[in-house]
Amino acid sequence: MTDINLNALKAGINRLRTKGGADPSSLYDLVNGYVAIDGSMVSRGGTESDKILPSGTKGLCAFNGGMVVFSNVPTPITGTKYSCEVLVNPNDATQAIKEIHFAAPFMGFLYVVAEFDNGDVFHYWLQAGGTWVADTMYKVGDTVLPTVRNGFRYQTVLKSNPAAWAPNVPRSLGDVVQPTVYTGWKYTVVEVDGDNPTSAATEPVWPQSEGAQISEDVDSTPAPAPPPSTSGTPGSGRYGNSKLLGDV
Repeated sequence: MTDINLNALKAGINRLRTKGGADPSSLYDLVNGYVAIDGSMVSRGGTESDKILPSGTKGLCAFNGGMVVFSNVPTPITGTKYSCEVLVNPNDATQAIKEIHFAAPFMGFLYVVAEFDNGDVFHYWLQAGGTWVADTMYKVGDTVLPTVRNGFRYQTVLKSNPAAWAPNVPRSLGDVVQPTVYTGWKYTVVEVDGDNPTSAATEPVWPQSEGAQISEDVDSTPAPAPPPSTSGTPGSGRYGNSKLLGDV
């Protein structure tokens, strides 16, 4: 076979010519290359391997500046560009993922449709507020991921729901209240004074720091009435009516 140097293409691709010798000025086909402006051919660069993903992972989706794959078990991946989301079959956690039919961002989170080896197909909306961090305040409804992915997300709920603060309500040691506008904080009565302590008539400004205290300083015990005014000895004339003097 004779080699022909194609370095001066003029006619581009011509598939009408099926017989005869090769024409160095035209092509019948061109794969993985392109014709430069001077008529020479340039080989197009091949695809480079960016990452060898762990076995058992399926799918690939761009999200939040990184690439995400999926597995039914926690699968560590070195580096920060790639991460693995764990999708667990709710009927059988041992089932491996067979195929990812769909994966794309939806309303700020990944929406994924996964099929498992046993044929089950489930839809997942992977809501998360980040990985759990120690000594961090989480409010009701916040969602966190465990530091080691296990396919579950955890949402904070109220262990108890104290009554909202109200004016002029009797108070006892140990009572727990929360502000009328939710802040994530609750407050415990640690000290009372007087026979009938109550909350104030106006809601206080609630501090939002661990261990802080606030005083409503209200005591509903009626103050004793002052004794009636009386003279030392009964008088006479217009000042002689002691009962009248006591009412004035």
